Amino acid sequence: MAACIAAAAAAAFFWSLGQARVYRAEVMLRLDPEPARPLGQKVELVSSTPPWAVNHREFFATEHRVMRSMRVATAVVRTLGLQNDASFLGVPAAHRAQFKPWLVEDAAIVLISRVSVDPVKDSSLVVLHYEDTDPNRCQLVLNTVARTYVAQNLDTSVALSATAEEWLRGQLEHLKTDLESSERALNDFRQKNNVLSISLEDRHNIISSQLEQIAKDSAALEFKRFDLAARNAELAKIKPEDPTNYGATELLHSPVLSNLRTSYADQQKTVEELIATLGENHPKVVAARAKLDAIAKSMRNEIVNIQTATARELRAMDRTLADLRKKDDDLQKQAHELQGFEIPFNQLARTKTHNEKIYGIVLERARETELTRMLNINNVRIIDDALTPRRPVRPNVPLNLAIGAFAGLLLGVGLAVWREVGDQSLRTPEDVEALGAASLGLIPEIERRNRRRTRLSVAALGDRDLIVAREPDSGVAEAMRAVRTNLMFMSPDKPFSCFLVTSALPEEGKTTVAVSLATVLAQSGHRVALVDTDLRRPRLHRTFNVSNDLGVTMAVSGQATLDEAVLATSVPGVDVLPCGPIPPNPAEMIQSESFARLVHQLKTKYDRVVFDSSPILPVTDAAILSQHVDGVIVVSRAFRTHRGALRQAIRTLADVKGRVIGVILNAVDLGRYDYKDQYYYRRDNYYGDDKEQSAA
Repeated sequence: MAACIAAAAAAAFFWSLGQARVYRAEVMLRLDPEPARPLGQKVELVSSTPPWAVNHREFFATEHRVMRSMRVATAVVRTLGLQNDASFLGVPAAHRAQFKPWLVEDAAIVLISRVSVDPVKDSSLVVLHYEDTDPNRCQLVLNTVARTYVAQNLDTSVALSATAEEWLRGQLEHLKTDLESSERALNDFRQKNNVLSISLEDRHNIISSQLEQIAKDSAALEFKRFDLAARNAELAKIKPEDPTNYGATELLHSPVLSNLRTSYADQQKTVEELIATLGENHPKVVAARAKLDAIAKSMRNEIVNIQTATARELRAMDRTLADLRKKDDDLQKQAHELQGFEIPFNQLARTKTHNEKIYGIVLERARETELTRMLNINNVRIIDDALTPRRPVRPNVPLNLAIGAFAGLLLGVGLAVWREVGDQSLRTPEDVEALGAASLGLIPEIERRNRRRTRLSVAALGDRDLIVAREPDSGVAEAMRAVRTNLMFMSPDKPFSCFLVTSALPEEGKTTVAVSLATVLAQSGHRVALVDTDLRRPRLHRTFNVSNDLGVTMAVSGQATLDEAVLATSVPGVDVLPCGPIPPNPAEMIQSESFARLVHQLKTKYDRVVFDSSPILPVTDAAILSQHVDGVIVVSRAFRTHRGALRQAIRTLADVKGRVIGVILNAVDLGRYDYKDQYYYRRDNYYGDDKEQSAA
């Protein structure tokens, strides 16, 4: 665990050292949704901020996006020549000799990727961040971005004011012509008809009063109609197909449309976030887009409704004006005999008055717009310029070390969990007992210095198998004596006298255990016969360095007697019965009556009989032989024998009603954490022997 944490932390540290230093600068700006009104609150300013966006998040969200727009970025790139700066573009130093200038648009994309916007909560302030590997360039680029954004915002406001002023000036020319025309007509009528007064109410009180009222109503409606017609003309320019792209105008001052626009912006942001996290074709993205289309459709419908309502209102006003004119004509006819030339005179006077009023309103608005443009009112300004950063923000070495250490911790925990869950080899007596078998003991690992899987010589095999006899104070000898004690206490009333030592698979140390078991049984005062019934790969004759000419196969076939086949060994109290010539049919020989008689003779002649047999799973010899013994001892190699193999071996013996006394866990490394201070004392404190020993 500690090694994993240390290695991961070291990797994070050296990785951090190899990363380029990144610096961050920041500039603070203030955004005012409603600009100042130096000409008074009654004077409306023409600005880039739509009236419906005041005090709404849409204004700030829009401006935040404009700060990172291609328009601002390309202007900055051209101003500073960043398309020619290989360092800014991240070109490695080794490739800068072949560097060619980038397109301005590509360099602008790089710039946008390094700019971030951070609104200050509960305020109209916003902080622009920019990151670069050069601290001086970092300051320069960010200040240029801020100033370019402010300048472009002012240019937009001025351009809008200029457009409005140009339109008003155009209308003013037409109104001036109409006013002059009406004045000339009235003056000509006066001179021609010698009319020195415009008041004839004394002669036509009732009719004149009615005509005057109609004139007032007509003038008011004409004024309203002028505004309404202008509004209708402006609305007609709006394309409902793209309701999100209409210009800034108070004519769309609709609460419903404002709410829909808010919903559209929020839903559009939601769609972008879903695409970034889930991809284009995710069901949630499709559903979100459908909702966005529905909002857009509602916006189009609302705009159409506004256009329709305005046109309908204009038609109604036209009908009203027509009605008033008709009424006026009727009155004129009634007063024709009385009024004579008074009627055209009053008409000309009303026309002149009407034109004067409209001309005055438009002239005042044009002058206000001109003053607004000349004042250069800007609703965006810089509060704090960017300073040259002194320290890099990345790489964050402490943070990377913490992340590396945490990753190492996770790796260590994962390895530990895998070791506990994924490793299905036998490791402890508890693993053996979990399979329903008794644990007879742990045999320490032999020859730790030689961990390579190399084939041992005959002499080396003999030395390894006879370690208990030659080194009675070794850890292996003590462990085998513990096994002997466990066997004695497992059946104190009727001790086991005939054992079969086998294993689930080859090379698990069964022969070494069989020789060691025979040795410790002989050391307790018993006459022991060690029988090599591994009729396929016999080894006991090499262990004891005796002849294999006579043995089990010769005794079973009747070609030799038991006394002739049994040989004395260098281990006191232990005689060995070698395998003899390997038979063509080992399983049939073990099943024969002759073999059963041989086993009976051995039990009669010796106190204890130990059979060394073939592995259980590859062949059936051990399963057959289990019928002739008191019990079977299964040898398993620690951290090598799979639990499934041992389980299958025990099941195979159970199927033939063989009695499994228990399992010996062999080749145990007592220095491992799994065994240390759990099953044995340390060897230097208990076994009295600190020699490096060889694996069974």
